[in-house]
Amino acid sequence: MKKVIFIALAVFLSGCNNEPQAITYGVDLCQHCKMTIMDKKFGAELINKKGKTLKFDSGECMVSYMKTDKDFVAAQILVINYANPEELIGADKSFFLHGGNVNSPMGGQLAAFKTREDAEKFQKELKGDLLSWTDVTQISF
Repeated sequence: MKKVIFIALAVFLSGCNNEPQAITYGVDLCQHCKMTIMDKKFGAELINKKGKTLKFDSGECMVSYMKTDKDFVAAQILVINYANPEELIGADKSFFLHGGNVNSPMGGQLAAFKTREDAEKFQKELKGDLLSWTDVTQISF
């Protein structure tokens, strides 16, 4: 009997994982626009405190979703690092390029970077304005 309770508890606790989930490009759908997530330089995730993860094809889709679904309370807000597309990073500590030649999936021209130095390096090529997360949340996409 103790073994059954232990297994049930382990299964229950494994469902409360707040860790980011890998985006499966070409398979996962954007929670906001319902398009298949395709471009590895973009993407985003919202994770609530219970571990429910919502995936997005771009930062602009995630921001739009956050403005429309006030019931989903995110414990983590993550974006793909344009300079290292395998890496999800905290949006609140990220630097963003907006506009210029940034060709994000939904046309919002938004790219995220882990460091200011990376953002400034890519700004020479992509142009656009250097923004903080707070700035990004004020944009109407």
